[in-house]
Amino acid sequence: MTIPVANQASPLRQLLDLPIVFPGSGLPTPYFVQLLHQWREYLNAANRVIPCVAAGTNTITLTPNAAAPLIEKYVDYEIFPFVAENTSSGDVSATVVPAKGVLATLNVYKDNGANRASTNDVVAGSLYLAVFVDALNAGAGGFVLK
Repeated sequence: MTIPVANQASPLRQLLDLPIVFPGSGLPTPYFVQLLHQWREYLNAANRVIPCVAAGTNTITLTPNAAAPLIEKYVDYEIFPFVAENTSSGDVSATVVPAKGVLATLNVYKDNGANRASTNDVVAGSLYLAVFVDALNAGAGGFVLK
């Protein structure tokens, strides 16, 4: 089967008309650097496993690493891996602190969301995955600890 010419995508004019390297030096042009930056941002946005640094004991603050995608809100099944700084001594909650803005502090659950995480459920120095699930806590959302 042949795709009719009218239905074929046109090439990216910007890429075809602008040089990506300076002819004399072979160094990248500002346009090419901008293009690479945009590709990086696109790929980061596609990755929803967002490594974080954790701080706190019962309220865990998760700060995404510098190369994290733009986080504007919690998205169902987004995963935030972290190493716990302290062992929990009561009910556990967590919040993600993106580069811009502030997100809500939400309950953390264990047993696939059946029970709230509490004393000794988070152990200092252990690796965890905090998976955001929109349906938890009567639709307010929360994290399932894996």
